Amino acid sequence: MSDPQSTPNLLLIDDDESVTNLLGMAARSRGWHPVAANSGAEGCQLLTPEIKAVVLDHGLPDGEGIEVLEKLHKLRPEVPVIMLTGLNDAETAVRALQAGADDYLTKPFELDRLFGVILKACRSRRESSNAQVLDADVSKRGDLLKKSRSPRMRELFQQMQKAAQLDVTLLLTGESGTGKTFIAREIHRLSPRAAEPFIPVSCPALPRELLESELFGHERGAFTGATTTREGRFEQATKGTIFLDEIGDLPGELQPKLLTVLQDQEFFRVGGNRMLRTDARIIAATNIDLQARVFDGRFREDLYYRLNVLELHLPPLRERLEDLPGIARSILDRIALKRAKNPWSITTTALQALAGHSWPGNIRQLENMLERATAFAKGAELDEQDVVPLLGARTVAPAMEANLPRSLQEVERQTFVDAYLRNGRNKARTSRELGIAERTVYNLLARYDIK
Repeated sequence: MSDPQSTPNLLLIDDDESVTNLLGMAARSRGWHPVAANSGAEGCQLLTPEIKAVVLDHGLPDGEGIEVLEKLHKLRPEVPVIMLTGLNDAETAVRALQAGADDYLTKPFELDRLFGVILKACRSRRESSNAQVLDADVSKRGDLLKKSRSPRMRELFQQMQKAAQLDVTLLLTGESGTGKTFIAREIHRLSPRAAEPFIPVSCPALPRELLESELFGHERGAFTGATTTREGRFEQATKGTIFLDEIGDLPGELQPKLLTVLQDQEFFRVGGNRMLRTDARIIAATNIDLQARVFDGRFREDLYYRLNVLELHLPPLRERLEDLPGIARSILDRIALKRAKNPWSITTTALQALAGHSWPGNIRQLENMLERATAFAKGAELDEQDVVPLLGARTVAPAMEANLPRSLQEVERQTFVDAYLRNGRNKARTSRELGIAERTVYNLLARYDIK
């Protein structure tokens, strides 16, 4: 028994055809595309790359389920397996879990419970796979944030900890490359939703005709090429967090639909007529002034206020140069981990050269530059000659490390004052000219004691 209209993604292995028929109907009603096998050998043959999960009966005609489980794990160790048995036997349960089963249910069981366990196992495997790449980096970057020498970043970390516990919509603002995605992940990790999925969506990365389907899913036949029903990111993020990056680029026609999700936690799939619900927490991010877009009619005012329940602003790298040495070393460790090499060190003179750069691309630009520097470095230590040729025309004149922050502050103050006076001391116009949030204008006025 398989779904003839779709590629199977759920494998059911049980010698009782009535059980596989029942589970197959329940699976299809929940959006799965099942295929059934009545023996362990047949199940191993049907374990294609498209299979996302396996439901395996303990008693099979060609061997014990645990033996089949071990064979399945040799073939596809990343696929979660849920064991079923008619034996209320704790010893068997322990053996199944030791052999690699993701969970274990005793017959009879509720179908909702089974499919809840399947979804949880799939999410756990997906998160675990991502975590193997991200864990070392996230831990190091989280420690770096906690130990920041920048007063503004220490304040940001305190705000993050509080915001993580307040289950409300959050808006992250700041220039491109300041680390908004990392901050969103860190807030999710610190929140009560940490065990559930974190689902990122880049609003400008997809054509607008596909973005609606990506966010909300679509029904089969909703448009040309929609051969199967597909759940969207809001469904995938249920009980977890959805991160909407560059929300300012959300097309106008999708803004009312997102507003409905924020207000009522309800939405329709594309081509669907059944109302779906989600309780995903929304974190949005932008590198533009959303208030300016509201002012010129490109962003809905009611949506802006729904998104901006809490706002956290990430300062650019040039405003926290005291953290640059720690950030650079963290990036070098991450590059070494990715390339399976010993970490590179970096000299004081190279760090001084980095501190003399304006970093318009912020941390992302620093990462890119260090990737290139390590690719061509002759030794295990980066020196000034390894980094200076890659900094380009934006490098400022050499300066002693102790004097550099003061000179940059002087440049920043003069640039800000000139723009403020040129705009007739109008804070909104000044923020638009400089490409900063209006709140930052107030902060700069206070920082430089400008009356």
